[in-house]
Amino acid sequence: MTQRIDGHRPSRQQGGIAARLWPVLCVAAFVCLAGAGAGAVWWLQQIYATTTAAEYLARHGAKAQFVAAGELRFGGEPFACGRFPTILNASLDDYGAAHFGFILINPARFETLPLILKRYAYAHECGHQYVGYDEGEADCYAIRRGRQEGWLDGKGMDAICDFISRSKGDAAHALGVRRCEMMRRCFARARPGRERL
Repeated sequence: MTQRIDGHRPSRQQGGIAARLWPVLCVAAFVCLAGAGAGAVWWLQQIYATTTAAEYLARHGAKAQFVAAGELRFGGEPFACGRFPTILNASLDDYGAAHFGFILINPARFETLPLILKRYAYAHECGHQYVGYDEGEADCYAIRRGRQEGWLDGKGMDAICDFISRSKGDAAHALGVRRCEMMRRCFARARPGRERL
């Protein structure tokens, strides 16, 4: 027996339309989900697909110089990021950058930095190899690494903050003053010479 709801008895025709539309709605939902999934896969490939060091060198020719992992030096000081090489490129529009698999440094700009800022900048770009795209995490990685390796103390933290606080920030980077606050928190939590990175 058909039940009444608010004095209305559903007709057989209404139930029939819903029954006929159900498969169409299921197929439409499946197509939408499949399309969204394919779009997400494409987007992730674009975001995470990176140029290899060989492709970067081929594209930039004589402007770029490959430096094997562990062989980079500035002012006689070694700079290393595990197994990851560095590519020097004077046309880079920043002090440094990172592609997954290698680090980029503009040697002309990098040379203008005092040693503590060189260490921080290189460790920040190295951090991207381990923490991904997150700029705050790369900053914290650099600070922890500095504490662990012994090249970062309170005075060095002040120098980094003086430098970074002038940054206006962008879509990827927080305002410089905010970055400094976050790095100081990382500094306070890090233990010299004990943390494994």
